[in-house]
Amino acid sequence: MQNDTMEVIRNFGTINQNLVFKQGNVLRTVADAKNVLAKATLEEEFPQDFGIYDVNEFMGAFSLIEDGEVSYYDSHMNISNGKSSINYYYSDTEMLTNPPEKDLNMPECEVKFTLTQDILGQLRKASSTLGHKNLVISSGVTDLVTLSIVDMKNSTSNAFTIEVEGTFDDAHANAPRLSINIDNLKLLPGDYNVEVSSKLISKFTNTSRDIVYWIALEKN
Repeated sequence: MQNDTMEVIRNFGTINQNLVFKQGNVLRTVADAKNVLAKATLEEEFPQDFGIYDVNEFMGAFSLIEDGEVSYYDSHMNISNGKSSINYYYSDTEMLTNPPEKDLNMPECEVKFTLTQDILGQLRKASSTLGHKNLVISSGVTDLVTLSIVDMKNSTSNAFTIEVEGTFDDAHANAPRLSINIDNLKLLPGDYNVEVSSKLISKFTNTSRDIVYWIALEKN
């Protein structure tokens, strides 16, 4: 498997530890809580459907064979470099978490902004430092959106705020604050175009790779 493919598999394993692979070059996953859905279009194709029960175990098995080539069989894959090999058996896909096969149909999005890898890093650091999980999205000045790390249950708690380029529909400027649990931002490194709807759903589209995450908002 190509390095890019393995990187996506590793990332999707942080959303759900089991994965269902479909014939073709599209890989999808969904969290058990149904609050995170992701899709990646890969450069390589899988010749058949199969399931992996534990991504961490699979990654560990794959690492046992340096520069391993994969051959696919009905019940298992063989990873070999000519000197060493391992047979890794599939799991029954009916026993795994099967993600929807169609993209989520996004409602009208009142908020749009660009989230860079650097800014996401700052937000995660602020969350770790302050101990807050709420990433609140609100309107800023013209062409800016305000992102804040706060404790929504304590109005006097310490807060971190940063402004990013984007738009916030004026008609919704006084609407209830839109909030995402920052722990749900299980994103591959990179910059993202973000769309947020007051229907409690958001979409994160990687600007350089064909990968998309749909992440539910918190009910405030």
